[in-house]
Amino acid sequence: MTNTTAPRDPAQYVTIGIDREIFAVEVGNVREILDMQPIARLPHAPAFMVGMIDVRGQGVPTIDLRVKLGLPAIPVTEHTRILVLDVPIDGTPLTMGVIADRVIEVTALADHALEAPPRVGGRWRSDYIQAIGRANGAFVIVFDVARLFSSDEAALLEQPCEAA
Repeated sequence: MTNTTAPRDPAQYVTIGIDREIFAVEVGNVREILDMQPIARLPHAPAFMVGMIDVRGQGVPTIDLRVKLGLPAIPVTEHTRILVLDVPIDGTPLTMGVIADRVIEVTALADHALEAPPRVGGRWRSDYIQAIGRANGAFVIVFDVARLFSSDEAALLEQPCEAA
């Protein structure tokens, strides 16, 4: 009897638009998608950290993904969304909000169709990228959400706010 491994079903990803690019986050990391809402600003936070949002009574640190990627911030539009993610940092999930210009769809990307990111060029750090695939004739950049937020940045996001 031979041991054959059945091909895995394609993984599901939430695709988001940032600037003119399409990015993807594995569905398993996405807790929910919210319309834009008021954000409580945090003093002395890094530029990418826009503040905290309330998600059913839980304070969730929220970042502007454009700024994190080195792009300029833009005004909120009717398409702006917040993805609430569970990001695995050093084996512990960290819940955080990520602002995206728009949410496109949930799409399937097969493992065999994903390629390693190029090590040269690009508008952002390649270590934030897990893979590059294609969906509907366009390139889709798959985030490595654990690397997008280093342990040091995660510690900063987890710190309680001090009163002024």
